[in-house]
Amino acid sequence: MPAYNRKPVPKQVLIFGASGHIGGPMAQIMTRDAPTIALRLVSHSVEKAEQLRTRFPAADIVVADYTDRTSLDRAVAGMEGIFVICPGGTDERKAMTNLIAAIKAEGAATHILRQVGLQPEANARRIPTSLNGPGSLALPVQHALVKQMLDESELPVTYLNCGATFMNNFIRSDMARHLRERQTLVWPERLIPWIDTREVGEIAARIMLSDNQRHIGQFHTINNGHDLMRFSDVAALMSEVLGIPITHDASREGFLAGYPQMGPAAAYLWEFFMYEQDNEVVWALNDFAERILGRKPKTVREWLVEHRDALVRG
Repeated sequence: MPAYNRKPVPKQVLIFGASGHIGGPMAQIMTRDAPTIALRLVSHSVEKAEQLRTRFPAADIVVADYTDRTSLDRAVAGMEGIFVICPGGTDERKAMTNLIAAIKAEGAATHILRQVGLQPEANARRIPTSLNGPGSLALPVQHALVKQMLDESELPVTYLNCGATFMNNFIRSDMARHLRERQTLVWPERLIPWIDTREVGEIAARIMLSDNQRHIGQFHTINNGHDLMRFSDVAALMSEVLGIPITHDASREGFLAGYPQMGPAAAYLWEFFMYEQDNEVVWALNDFAERILGRKPKTVREWLVEHRDALVRG
């Protein structure tokens, strides 16, 4: 690689959401493969921060909140590499306004990796008014805003776009309860690629550890390069792998009744899935994850085999 395409690998790396299903695997890979890099791990929860201290004794653990500029100033101090991920429902305008200001004030960042989830080349005008009203926190609205704000900031950003749904959702939500108790996959019908969140975290680590300058400014859409599947297809695959018949309930009534803890957000989420259905032809498999990982990513079948006991018995 020509010297002008190289960048220094960050010596200090900050990982937001380090107790989560993407930030956690990223921190594990960084700890294992780059032990000389100083890690600072962020959680917004004091309780989860204590858990991180146990899991990562060599790391600096901090509590920070995107709505608290002072906590962000402390978090980014001295950090050259920064991985940014926000939970669903975040007001990204407030969050990124504070974070961008904190990073610029510190002036140390050489590489920022921001996780987003957008349909590639999505046209904001196609977002229905049910999702795009004043103050909307819908993902296609918020993550488009994220990209606009970070682009305009002129910070050294790489976008890691999860153009896929996460396999471990099957064991992280009430979806798992329905599978165990009713042998039913309760979720709207969607045609979408898939990926294991552990590999998303590893990809994030590999990009952060890369000395390739050309990642900066790029929008990398990732999926496992193998599975472009509807949820009805996944239910059929589950039946085969688990050895028990799994039905698929894709009805609006089943979804709203199946996830009561979501409250009014469930109806809002349903509208989001309908928007995705109207634009599902945009999805395409690619080999970016394979090239970064240096191996074939895990398939849905492989993931189901690995987690068979958890899916059947909890």
